[in-house]
Amino acid sequence: MSKRFYVIGDPIAHSLSPVMHGAALRALGLPHTYEAMHVTAAQLPAVLDRVRRGQIHGLNVTVPHKVEAMRLCDQLTDEVPSMGAVNTVYLDHTGRLVGSNTDCDGLRADLIAAGISPKSGLVLGTGGAARAAIVALRTMGARIAIAGRQPASARLLARELGGDAVAWESLGGPYDVVINATSAGMEGGSDGAPIADAWSRTSASAAYDLVYRPAETPFLARARADGARAIGGLGMLVEQGARALSIFLGMPVPERVRVAMRHAVESALTSVRPAAR
Repeated sequence: MSKRFYVIGDPIAHSLSPVMHGAALRALGLPHTYEAMHVTAAQLPAVLDRVRRGQIHGLNVTVPHKVEAMRLCDQLTDEVPSMGAVNTVYLDHTGRLVGSNTDCDGLRADLIAAGISPKSGLVLGTGGAARAAIVALRTMGARIAIAGRQPASARLLARELGGDAVAWESLGGPYDVVINATSAGMEGGSDGAPIADAWSRTSASAAYDLVYRPAETPFLARARADGARAIGGLGMLVEQGARALSIFLGMPVPERVRVAMRHAVESALTSVRPAAR
């Protein structure tokens, strides 16, 4: 039976998820479809009801619905309370609407693939992406430091998720990895100079930027110039997507399929400006 999967958001037109998941489904030889669906806040409950009724077989959720979708689910997977949001919604075998978040698994998988097994890590930022980075590092057994431009937010996050809040002006180290979990440096977004300057106040062997366009952010350029490993967020995008697809299909996504997903995204990035995952 052909199944129907969607990514939903508002806006959603520039999402790369259909490109990425379409490549995966073709590589697997499956007849299923994966499309983008524009969904407003008012429409969200009705769309989730379509999952309950079996009309939709899985959803990826992007801005601005990640928090409200969490509230509308019947059950949440273990990582969601710490993440504070869902990005994947599906029906389990008992008919319950389940909300999950694959960002943590995606980042952890990409760090492992890069050969990074951090004993310590610094996370720059205090938003939803920072939560994913903190949870990923915590599951890898790392000692975590958190820095934000608003010190109170960093302290609150450290108390909630574990770790130490550090002052933005004196980041120190050494760390095994520094993760930029802000949108600074994103193409068409805010200036990346403050995050690049933050790197200069750390001592670390690797830099990871959750931003994936441009491929070389100011943060990564500064780290590379200092002789550190510099890794962009494209791998995390693919890995979190592969994790969602494995949930939808009830099977692991092979490496050859993840390679096809990455190639599809890389090709798309040369011609489109993504606004959402």
